[in-house]
Amino acid sequence: METQMEQTIEDRITRAETLAKSDDVAGALVLAEGLVAQYPEDPQVWSLLAYLHARNGEYAAAVSDVSSAIAVNHLEPCLFFARGRYELNLGDWLAAERDFTKGLDLCDSYKDDYYRETLHFLRAEARLHLGRRSDALLDLSRVDNSFTFWTYRLVTKAALLAECVDQT
Repeated sequence: METQMEQTIEDRITRAETLAKSDDVAGALVLAEGLVAQYPEDPQVWSLLAYLHARNGEYAAAVSDVSSAIAVNHLEPCLFFARGRYELNLGDWLAAERDFTKGLDLCDSYKDDYYRETLHFLRAEARLHLGRRSDALLDLSRVDNSFTFWTYRLVTKAALLAECVDQT
C-alpha cells in the first residue's frame, strides 16, 4: 500500500514538473500546494514548492519552503544547497554561507561528493560578498578551472577569482 501511495506522490510531482516546464507554473503551484497540504512530512513536496516559487522569482517563499523540507529532513545536503542558492538570490550572503557550509559538512559525513564542488563554488561567491577574500580563494582552490554555474547570474571560476583580486 505504501509503495502505491509513494507512486501517487511521484506521479503528481512529475505532473507538476511537467506543467512548470511547459510554462504553466500557476498550474504546477496548485498541484504542489495540494501535495504539501496532503503530505506535509514529505521533503520532496516542499522542495517542489520551493522550486516553483523560485521559478516565479519568489525567493523568500522558496527559502521558507526549503526550510520546511529541512525541518522534516535535516540530513540531506541538497536541501542546504537549494536553500543557499535561494538565499544568494536574495543577497543574504551570511545565511547562504551557513547553508553551503552545512551542505559540505553533510557531504563529509556521508562521504558523498555529488554536491561538493558546487557547494565550494557557491560558498566562495557568498564569502566574496562578505569580504572574506582568503576564504573564497580557499573554496575556489577546490573547484575545477572550467567550472561555471548560474546563481542569480552566470558565474565562472575565473570571474570569481578576478573579483577576489579586485577586492585587494
